[in-house]
Amino acid sequence: MPNAVDNPVAKKAAFRSMADDREAELAFIARARKGDGDAYGRLVEMHQDRLYACIVRVVRDEHRAFDLAQETFVQAFRAIDTYEDRARFSTWLYRIAMNLITSHHRYESAQKRGGSQGRASLDAEGMLEPGTGERGPAEHVEAADTGAQVRAAIDTLDEEYRTVIVLRDLQGLSYEEIAEVTNVPPGTVRSRLHRGREALKDKLKHLV
Repeated sequence: MPNAVDNPVAKKAAFRSMADDREAELAFIARARKGDGDAYGRLVEMHQDRLYACIVRVVRDEHRAFDLAQETFVQAFRAIDTYEDRARFSTWLYRIAMNLITSHHRYESAQKRGGSQGRASLDAEGMLEPGTGERGPAEHVEAADTGAQVRAAIDTLDEEYRTVIVLRDLQGLSYEEIAEVTNVPPGTVRSRLHRGREALKDKLKHLV
């Protein structure tokens, strides 16, 4: 039986599904621009899980990430007339979220110099590692432990490196999309990604 990756019928079906999703998304955006709250609610449903997952890995605080995700969707609704469909809607949302994170970070730094802030640890709820469906119980435990160590290592990276690793390696954005989200040139994105990966590799060398 041919692999789904090599199956032209499967490829065509996947492409058609993506096109249908994009068409539906644009239709919801058009309705939301006219003040249709239900249509915007559908957009929120389509993107809230991935947006939250992205934010929580950057800010490392689950409650703060929830608030930032909510604020992102509020701001996006208010500014939806400025959205240009040359970019993916998700990329536009990520850019709003990153701007909010930067603004909140600056505000907190100004309000509290030298203070410490408790950070919620990240867990793996709902986040399966590749190939988990084929693992036995012992392998699941080992994989979960490795995944926790990887997430903990990402958590210790400087924010500029952590952000690009989350957006590229965990969220799958292109270099150009990350550049748009973070407002830095693609070359800087590549440089930060390389340095972040090297730092992560050094922190995880005991696993190799």
